[in-house]
Amino acid sequence: MQDVNARVLACEPLAEGLTRIILEAPEIAGQARAGQFVQMLVPDHAHVLRRPISLMAFDPKAGTLTFAIQKKGRGTHLLCAVKPGDSVRILGPLGTGFDARGARTVYFVGGGVGVAPICCAMDCFATETSRAFFGFRSARHAYGMTQAPCPVTAVSDDGTLGERALVTRPLEEAIRHRRPDVIMACGPAPMLAAVQAMALREEIPCQLSLEERMGCGIGACLGCSVKRIAPDGGWTYARVCKDGPVFDAGEVTLHG
Repeated sequence: MQDVNARVLACEPLAEGLTRIILEAPEIAGQARAGQFVQMLVPDHAHVLRRPISLMAFDPKAGTLTFAIQKKGRGTHLLCAVKPGDSVRILGPLGTGFDARGARTVYFVGGGVGVAPICCAMDCFATETSRAFFGFRSARHAYGMTQAPCPVTAVSDDGTLGERALVTRPLEEAIRHRRPDVIMACGPAPMLAAVQAMALREEIPCQLSLEERMGCGIGACLGCSVKRIAPDGGWTYARVCKDGPVFDAGEVTLHG
Protein backbone atom coordinates (compact mmCIF):
# COMPACT_ATOMS: atom_id res chain seq x y z
CA MET A 1 0.00 0.00 0.00
CA GLN A 2 1.38 3.36 -1.08
CA ASP A 3 0.20 6.95 -0.60
CA VAL A 4 1.44 8.88 -3.61
CA ASN A 5 0.88 11.91 -5.81
CA ALA A 6 -0.14 10.46 -9.18
CA ARG A 7 0.26 12.49 -12.36
CA VAL A 8 -2.81 12.75 -14.59
CA LEU A 9 -2.07 11.47 -18.09
CA ALA A 10 -5.60 11.60 -19.50
CA CYS A 11 -9.11 12.64 -18.46
CA GLU A 12 -11.80 12.04 -21.08
CA PRO A 13 -15.47 11.07 -21.46
CA LEU A 14 -16.03 7.31 -21.44
CA ALA A 15 -19.83 6.97 -21.54
CA GLU A 16 -22.93 8.82 -20.33
CA GLY A 17 -22.04 10.05 -16.83
CA LEU A 18 -18.64 8.31 -16.80
CA THR A 19 -15.14 9.73 -17.15
CA ARG A 20 -11.98 7.74 -17.83
CA ILE A 21 -8.91 8.91 -15.95
CA ILE A 22 -5.42 7.52 -16.49
CA LEU A 23 -2.82 8.17 -13.79
CA GLU A 24 0.89 7.58 -13.68
CA ALA A 25 1.59 5.76 -10.41
CA PRO A 26 4.28 3.08 -10.87
CA GLU A 27 4.51 2.36 -7.14
CA ILE A 28 0.86 1.24 -7.08
CA ALA A 29 0.67 -0.25 -10.59
CA GLY A 30 3.47 -2.65 -9.71
CA GLN A 31 1.50 -4.06 -6.75
CA ALA A 32 -2.05 -3.97 -8.14
CA ARG A 33 -4.41 -6.91 -8.68
CA ALA A 34 -7.70 -7.05 -10.55
CA GLY A 35 -10.56 -6.26 -8.19
CA GLN A 36 -8.61 -3.88 -5.97
CA PHE A 37 -9.25 -0.14 -5.61
CA VAL A 38 -7.61 3.09 -4.51
CA GLN A 39 -8.74 5.90 -2.22
CA MET A 40 -8.58 9.10 -4.29
CA LEU A 41 -8.34 12.51 -2.64
CA VAL A 42 -10.61 15.18 -4.10
CA PRO A 43 -8.38 18.02 -5.38
CA ASP A 44 -9.67 20.77 -3.11
CA HIS A 45 -9.52 21.61 0.57
CA ALA A 46 -13.20 21.06 1.41
CA HIS A 47 -13.41 17.27 1.00
CA VAL A 48 -11.55 15.38 3.74
CA LEU A 49 -12.72 11.87 2.92
CA ARG A 50 -11.19 10.22 -0.13
CA ARG A 51 -13.30 8.49 -2.77
CA PRO A 52 -12.94 4.72 -3.36
CA ILE A 53 -12.39 4.06 -7.08
CA SER A 54 -11.97 0.56 -8.53
CA LEU A 55 -9.23 -0.27 -10.99
CA MET A 56 -10.43 -0.54 -14.57
CA ALA A 57 -6.93 -1.42 -15.79
CA PHE A 58 -3.33 -1.32 -14.66
CA ASP A 59 -0.05 -1.63 -16.50
CA PRO A 60 2.98 -2.43 -14.32
CA LYS A 61 5.41 -1.84 -17.20
CA ALA A 62 4.04 1.60 -18.06
CA GLY A 63 3.29 2.36 -14.41
CA THR A 64 -0.27 3.44 -15.18
CA LEU A 65 -3.68 3.02 -13.58
CA THR A 66 -7.00 3.49 -15.40
CA PHE A 67 -10.31 4.33 -13.71
CA ALA A 68 -13.92 4.87 -14.73
CA ILE A 69 -15.40 7.51 -12.43
CA GLN A 70 -19.13 8.09 -12.19
CA LYS A 71 -20.14 11.68 -11.59
CA LYS A 72 -22.42 11.71 -8.55
CA GLY A 73 -21.66 14.40 -6.00
CA ARG A 74 -19.40 17.45 -6.02
CA GLY A 75 -16.36 15.35 -5.10
CA THR A 76 -16.52 13.08 -8.12
CA HIS A 77 -17.36 16.04 -10.37
CA LEU A 78 -14.12 17.70 -9.21
CA LEU A 79 -12.15 14.52 -9.82
CA CYS A 80 -13.57 14.30 -13.34
CA ALA A 81 -12.46 17.88 -14.02
CA VAL A 82 -8.72 17.24 -13.62
CA LYS A 83 -6.45 17.89 -16.59
CA PRO A 84 -3.34 16.16 -17.94
CA GLY A 85 -0.36 17.30 -15.91
CA ASP A 86 -2.37 17.72 -12.69
CA SER A 87 -1.64 15.49 -9.71
CA VAL A 88 -4.08 13.50 -7.61
CA ARG A 89 -3.25 11.99 -4.22
CA ILE A 90 -4.13 8.28 -4.11
CA LEU A 91 -3.76 5.51 -1.53
CA GLY A 92 -3.53 1.93 -2.75
CA PRO A 93 -3.79 -0.69 -3.92
CA LEU A 94 -6.43 -1.60 -1.35
CA GLY A 95 -8.65 -4.60 -0.66
CA THR A 96 -8.74 -8.14 -1.94
CA GLY A 97 -8.77 -8.96 -5.63
CA PHE A 98 -10.31 -11.58 -7.89
CA ASP A 99 -8.59 -14.96 -8.01
CA ALA A 100 -9.04 -17.28 -11.01
CA ARG A 101 -7.38 -20.16 -9.14
CA GLY A 102 -6.35 -21.84 -12.36
CA ALA A 103 -9.84 -21.71 -13.92
CA ARG A 104 -9.94 -22.61 -17.61
CA THR A 105 -13.34 -20.96 -18.25
CA VAL A 106 -14.35 -17.76 -16.48
CA TYR A 107 -17.68 -15.98 -16.97
CA PHE A 108 -17.55 -12.25 -16.22
CA VAL A 109 -20.66 -10.28 -15.23
CA GLY A 110 -20.78 -6.51 -14.92
CA GLY A 111 -23.46 -3.87 -14.51
CA GLY A 112 -23.16 -0.11 -14.88
CA VAL A 113 -20.04 1.34 -13.28
CA GLY A 114 -19.34 -2.19 -12.02
CA VAL A 115 -18.25 -3.09 -15.54
CA ALA A 116 -14.97 -1.24 -14.87
CA PRO A 117 -13.44 -3.72 -12.36
CA ILE A 118 -14.76 -6.57 -14.51
CA CYS A 119 -12.79 -5.16 -17.47
CA CYS A 120 -9.71 -5.37 -15.26
CA ALA A 121 -10.52 -8.98 -14.33
CA MET A 122 -11.03 -9.85 -17.99
CA ASP A 123 -7.62 -8.46 -18.89
CA CYS A 124 -6.04 -10.68 -16.25
CA PHE A 125 -8.07 -13.90 -16.42
CA ALA A 126 -9.94 -14.24 -19.74
CA THR A 127 -9.31 -17.47 -21.68
CA GLU A 128 -10.37 -18.76 -25.09
CA THR A 129 -13.57 -20.19 -23.60
CA SER A 130 -14.41 -17.23 -21.36
CA ARG A 131 -17.42 -14.99 -21.93
CA ALA A 132 -18.61 -11.69 -20.52
CA PHE A 133 -22.11 -10.36 -19.85
CA PHE A 134 -22.68 -6.62 -19.39
CA GLY A 135 -25.82 -4.76 -18.40
CA PHE A 136 -26.33 -1.02 -19.03
CA ARG A 137 -29.16 1.50 -18.71
CA SER A 138 -28.90 2.28 -22.42
CA ALA A 139 -26.49 2.26 -25.36
CA ARG A 140 -25.28 5.71 -24.27
CA HIS A 141 -24.07 4.25 -20.98
CA ALA A 142 -22.15 1.35 -22.56
CA TYR A 143 -18.37 0.97 -22.48
CA GLY A 144 -15.64 -1.66 -22.14
CA MET A 145 -16.62 -3.82 -25.11
CA THR A 146 -14.60 -2.70 -28.12
CA GLN A 147 -11.26 -4.20 -27.07
CA ALA A 148 -12.50 -6.92 -24.73
CA PRO A 149 -10.29 -10.05 -24.60
CA CYS A 150 -13.31 -12.38 -24.82
CA PRO A 151 -16.81 -12.28 -26.39
CA VAL A 152 -19.22 -9.87 -24.67
CA THR A 153 -23.02 -10.11 -24.60
CA ALA A 154 -24.58 -6.79 -23.65
CA VAL A 155 -28.17 -6.05 -22.61
CA SER A 156 -29.85 -2.78 -21.67
CA ASP A 157 -32.80 -1.55 -19.66
CA ASP A 158 -34.36 0.26 -22.63
CA GLY A 159 -33.43 -2.13 -25.44
CA THR A 160 -31.13 0.31 -27.26
CA LEU A 161 -28.23 -2.12 -26.82
CA GLY A 162 -28.78 -5.83 -27.27
CA GLU A 163 -31.81 -7.45 -25.68
CA ARG A 164 -34.05 -5.58 -23.27
CA ALA A 165 -33.40 -7.86 -20.32
CA LEU A 166 -31.56 -8.40 -17.07
CA VAL A 167 -27.95 -9.45 -17.55
CA THR A 168 -28.68 -12.72 -15.76
CA ARG A 169 -30.80 -13.91 -18.70
CA PRO A 170 -27.93 -14.40 -21.19
CA LEU A 171 -25.74 -15.63 -18.33
CA GLU A 172 -28.23 -18.36 -17.50
CA GLU A 173 -28.49 -19.39 -21.16
CA ALA A 174 -24.70 -19.58 -21.44
CA ILE A 175 -24.45 -21.74 -18.33
CA ARG A 176 -26.86 -24.25 -19.86
CA HIS A 177 -24.51 -24.65 -22.84
CA ARG A 178 -21.22 -24.58 -20.93
CA ARG A 179 -20.63 -24.39 -17.21
CA PRO A 180 -17.78 -22.07 -16.23
CA ASP A 181 -15.20 -22.93 -13.61
CA VAL A 182 -15.88 -19.61 -11.87
CA ILE A 183 -18.06 -16.51 -12.23
CA MET A 184 -16.71 -13.04 -11.40
CA ALA A 185 -19.27 -10.26 -10.95
CA CYS A 186 -19.54 -6.61 -9.98
CA GLY A 187 -22.50 -4.25 -10.22
CA PRO A 188 -25.62 -3.05 -8.42
CA ALA A 189 -26.77 -5.02 -5.38
CA PRO A 190 -29.89 -6.50 -7.06
CA MET A 191 -27.76 -7.81 -9.93
CA LEU A 192 -25.21 -9.31 -7.55
CA ALA A 193 -27.95 -10.93 -5.48
CA ALA A 194 -29.38 -12.55 -8.63
CA VAL A 195 -25.95 -13.77 -9.78
CA GLN A 196 -25.24 -15.07 -6.29
CA ALA A 197 -28.52 -17.02 -6.18
CA MET A 198 -27.88 -18.52 -9.61
CA ALA A 199 -24.31 -19.53 -8.77
CA LEU A 200 -25.31 -21.13 -5.48
CA ARG A 201 -28.21 -22.97 -7.12
CA GLU A 202 -26.00 -24.29 -9.92
CA GLU A 203 -23.10 -24.95 -7.52
CA ILE A 204 -20.70 -22.82 -9.55
CA PRO A 205 -17.86 -21.04 -7.70
CA CYS A 206 -18.53 -17.32 -7.80
CA GLN A 207 -16.71 -14.19 -6.66
CA LEU A 208 -18.63 -10.97 -6.03
CA SER A 209 -17.11 -7.51 -5.87
CA LEU A 210 -19.31 -5.44 -3.57
CA GLU A 211 -19.98 -1.73 -3.80
CA GLU A 212 -20.38 0.09 -0.48
CA ARG A 213 -19.85 3.59 0.85
CA MET A 214 -16.37 3.80 2.39
CA GLY A 215 -14.80 6.27 4.76
CA CYS A 216 -11.21 5.28 5.43
CA GLY A 217 -10.73 2.43 2.93
CA ILE A 218 -8.41 0.52 5.30
CA GLY A 219 -10.85 -1.12 7.72
CA ALA A 220 -10.65 1.34 10.60
CA CYS A 221 -13.98 3.18 10.47
CA LEU A 222 -16.27 0.11 10.00
CA GLY A 223 -18.54 2.16 7.76
CA CYS A 224 -18.70 -0.42 4.97
CA SER A 225 -19.59 -3.54 6.96
CA VAL A 226 -21.68 -6.35 5.47
CA LYS A 227 -22.97 -9.59 6.92
CA ARG A 228 -20.66 -12.57 6.46
CA ILE A 229 -21.91 -16.10 7.00
CA ALA A 230 -20.03 -17.91 9.78
CA PRO A 231 -19.01 -21.61 9.67
CA ASP A 232 -21.58 -22.42 12.37
CA GLY A 233 -24.43 -21.05 10.25
CA GLY A 234 -24.65 -17.75 12.06
CA TRP A 235 -23.16 -14.52 10.83
CA THR A 236 -20.58 -11.91 11.66
CA TYR A 237 -19.53 -8.64 10.06
CA ALA A 238 -16.92 -8.16 7.34
CA ARG A 239 -15.46 -4.90 6.08
CA VAL A 240 -15.84 -4.44 2.33
CA CYS A 241 -12.71 -2.28 2.11
CA LYS A 242 -10.40 -4.57 4.10
CA ASP A 243 -11.92 -8.07 3.89
CA GLY A 244 -13.27 -7.41 0.37
CA PRO A 245 -14.37 -5.91 -1.90
CA VAL A 246 -14.21 -9.38 -3.49
CA PHE A 247 -15.98 -12.16 -1.57
CA ASP A 248 -16.94 -15.70 -2.41
CA ALA A 249 -20.67 -15.83 -3.17
CA GLY A 250 -21.32 -18.30 -0.37
CA GLU A 251 -19.88 -16.19 2.41
CA VAL A 252 -21.89 -12.95 2.26
CA THR A 253 -25.55 -12.10 2.72
CA LEU A 254 -26.98 -9.87 0.00
CA HIS A 255 -30.41 -8.38 -0.43
CA GLY A 256 -31.45 -7.41 -3.97
